[in-house]
Amino acid sequence: MKLSVVIPTYREASYIERALMALGNEDVDEIVVIDGGSEDGTVEIAERYADIVRSSPEYDSPAKARNAGIRLSSGDMIAFVDADTVVAKGWRAALIKGSEEEGVIGLGGPAYPLEDGDDLLKAAYILSYDLMVRFTILMGRPHLMGFNSAFRRDVLLRLGGFREDVRVSEDALLSMAASRMGKIKFVPEMVVYTSARRVRKRGLGESLFYLVYNGLSVLLMEKPFEAYPKIT
Repeated sequence: MKLSVVIPTYREASYIERALMALGNEDVDEIVVIDGGSEDGTVEIAERYADIVRSSPEYDSPAKARNAGIRLSSGDMIAFVDADTVVAKGWRAALIKGSEEEGVIGLGGPAYPLEDGDDLLKAAYILSYDLMVRFTILMGRPHLMGFNSAFRRDVLLRLGGFREDVRVSEDALLSMAASRMGKIKFVPEMVVYTSARRVRKRGLGESLFYLVYNGLSVLLMEKPFEAYPKIT
C-alpha cells in the first residue's frame, strides 16, 4: 500500500521543517505540500523535503489545499497532517496496520501538545483530541482531526474531498460522510504532537468553549460555525 501525506501550509516557516523531517523518518511514500502563497520561506523549506510542492493564493483554506493535495497525490491511502504537527515514531506503521483491517476506510489517532506545557493543557488535549474523538466514533458521528487522519483514496474521490464551502470543521464533515461508506477506526498508536500556540494565544478556556459548542453544532446538525478566530 502506498501512503501519501498531504500538508496544507501558510506562513509556517518556523514549524514545517520539523514536521517534514519527522515524516521523512517514517519513510512515507509521498509528501505533498500545498501552500496558500507564503512569502516567509515556507515553500523553500518544503521543496527540500517534499515530493510535490505547490504554492498559490488560490489555496486560501485548508479544505482547498487538501483537495489540491488529493488530486496531485498518488497513494492508495492519503493522510493529512498540519505544518505544525509532528508525527511520532511508529505513526506510519500504526496507520498502515489499522488500514488493513477489513472494512476500514478512514482512521485517525490522538494528538498531544508539541511544546512543553502544564498538566491542565495536557489534560485538555487528552479530552479534546483523544477521548472526544473516540466518543464521536462510538456515536457513529466520527470527527477525525484534519491534522491526524487518513482515508482511502477511492473514498475521498467519491466524496469529492473536503467541503470548500465551510471555513471550519471540514474534517468532521468529511469523517461523517465517509462513515456512511465504511468503518472509521481510532488507532491509539497513531500519535502526533501538534502546536498549542493557538490555544495559548486565545486562552484555554475560550478554546475549549469554542471547540465544544462548534463540535456540538457539527455533530448534531452538521452545521459548523461560519468563522474561526484566526491566530497564526
